[in-house]
Amino acid sequence: MKNLGLYIHIPYCVRKCNYCDFASVGIGDCSQKTDEITGEIDCLIDAEISELKEYKDKLRGVSSIFIGGGTPSIVPIDQMERLLSAVDEMTESRRDDVEYTIEANPGTVDADKLKLYKKYGINRISFGLQSAIDTELKCLGRIHSFDDFINSFELARNVGFDNVNIDLMTAIPGQTTESLLQTLETVTKLEPEHISAYSLIIEEGTPFFEKYSDNPPIDEETDRSMFELVGEMLASAGFEHYEISNYAKPGRRCEHNLNYWKRGDYVGIGPAAASHLSGTRTVNVRDTDEYIALVTDGKNPAKETEILTREQILTEEIYLGLRTSAGIDVTRISEQYGIDLMALWGSKLKEYFDLGLIVSIPDHCNKRVVLTSAGMWVSDTIIDELLAQ
Repeated sequence: MKNLGLYIHIPYCVRKCNYCDFASVGIGDCSQKTDEITGEIDCLIDAEISELKEYKDKLRGVSSIFIGGGTPSIVPIDQMERLLSAVDEMTESRRDDVEYTIEANPGTVDADKLKLYKKYGINRISFGLQSAIDTELKCLGRIHSFDDFINSFELARNVGFDNVNIDLMTAIPGQTTESLLQTLETVTKLEPEHISAYSLIIEEGTPFFEKYSDNPPIDEETDRSMFELVGEMLASAGFEHYEISNYAKPGRRCEHNLNYWKRGDYVGIGPAAASHLSGTRTVNVRDTDEYIALVTDGKNPAKETEILTREQILTEEIYLGLRTSAGIDVTRISEQYGIDLMALWGSKLKEYFDLGLIVSIPDHCNKRVVLTSAGMWVSDTIIDELLAQ
């Protein structure tokens, strides 16, 4: 099967960050190897290997693998090797044409872990830095300092990782354009191959929601200035802005995520993981204990199963496509769905053209509609208004 992605979710962290609403749970320092922590991780890995086996026939020849979390890098070597060995057996993960990513938190990797990842074909590592300013890291509730990140980054380079992503965050409480500039200058000097930069969203159920839900820490104008600063700085450093929050050196785009944005097929393993196969989407239960119990009992861990309608598929194609620098191919959509988007969107599209938020570009015999950098900032509003036509 071509262009099939595999995602494996490790929900464990040392502790939850103040802004995090992901499907993750803090279990403390796994390096201590208490019976409780070791047993919990063993149960999860057993369950995930069992779920992997259910997809074994589909997984041979995957194009990308992504181990995310949570913090996969907190898992001790012997337990991670059990998982990686099973993945390797079912996917041929060590092929040169597989993009294989693992997420890591600074301060939770060492040379032995990194060598293990390389042994099993992992060729891309994504570090959750967020900021180069220690006071901002402390505000976010991160467990690491900037020095911890530097040590982890240099270890990865020394072990041979030549494809590294760094996650950054904007609109952090107390952050200024000056401190963001300092972070960007510091990080670009390290010459990573990829940078993801996300504006902080205050999510319900997090400590930040209780503190900032009625009083956002950064005003909208400053937030926008930060978005523009990221784009300008990274463009000058040779990065391509290929998705609203993602920037890559030439040839270093994240193929796994591109497959999501192109609505490709993917298999999700673990609690809260989603799969999409031939127009059917499933989502596993979010609670880790419930997930383990279901799989251990031989039951399907999927909580939701949905066969997407033609309208849903078209809506997703438009929404996801307009988030990327490729935009959407309106000529192909017209031929495939029998809908002339240029005519349907009419005056609304012209309004965005005139405002410099959207451009139309020729692509061989087809025509593409693409958001400009200014358009990306207000992408949700633009897409919602176009879809309402």
